[in-house]
Amino acid sequence: MVGVGSVAGQVAEYIEIPGKGAVKMASMTQRLIARVLDGVVLGIALGIFMGIAIAVIAGAASVDDGSGGAAAVGLLGFLGLMTLAMVLVYAYEAVMIGFWGATVGKMIMKVKVVKPRNGEVPGIGSGLVRYLIPGICALIPFVGWLGTLACYVSPTFDNSGRRQGWHDKVANTIVVTTAA
Repeated sequence: MVGVGSVAGQVAEYIEIPGKGAVKMASMTQRLIARVLDGVVLGIALGIFMGIAIAVIAGAASVDDGSGGAAAVGLLGFLGLMTLAMVLVYAYEAVMIGFWGATVGKMIMKVKVVKPRNGEVPGIGSGLVRYLIPGICALIPFVGWLGTLACYVSPTFDNSGRRQGWHDKVANTIVVTTAA
């Protein structure tokens, strides 16, 4: 079939998956829009969660007896919220990719993350590993967002012809379209 595989580093439109045949690769536009949509979904969900949690913490911290305990409650509450928010974001990504191969953004954009050896969903372990790579990039002080951005655009400079980003390579996944 024309377009299957790659020639001299060029990206093919299709990839051959054993038992599934030629499957169309997701475009970078589809992938990036899906990531933005996931950011909106997570932003709304986390905004609601954080608003409620901050109100509860502020209420608890407002009971000031002069001992400084209210400030400690506020600080611990804030750190706990940040940790919980991070866990929820990672859980969203790992569970959605692991069980369905797609987050809400990917579903809207009609793309799916699969294992190239069989076309099946990656599983929670690969879903978590796949999201840890941009997360680790984000931990670089002051410029972490640049590392995360580089991770998400890394499929554009993948010379394997499979449009795999760094996170895809580590998790051994590819992103394909689900539209006919």
